[in-house]
Amino acid sequence: MSYGAGHIMDMISRVKQNRKLRPSNRSKFKENNRQSIYSTENGHEKPIFKKIAPEKLQRIKAHIQFKAKRQRKKERLIYGLFYICFALALIRLLVWLH
Repeated sequence: MSYGAGHIMDMISRVKQNRKLRPSNRSKFKENNRQSIYSTENGHEKPIFKKIAPEKLQRIKAHIQFKAKRQRKKERLIYGLFYICFALALIRLLVWLH
């Protein structure tokens, strides 16, 4: 069995090589080493997030949701205009052909 022009054998060998590059599945679940699997440093430094008041957090969330809603409306308007222009152009083409 020759597997064509060697493409399949090349694919199989690449899969084997990539499998060897992955870290072991066992080490990340034995203890809490999951975050430092792919890093070269110790990995013990975790990011420090700012603490904010729940009221301010709610205002920030509401502002983000408002902006997202406005963006969705704008996109719907643009897509709607595009579809209407496309439909009118298609109708004009069909009328012109007959």
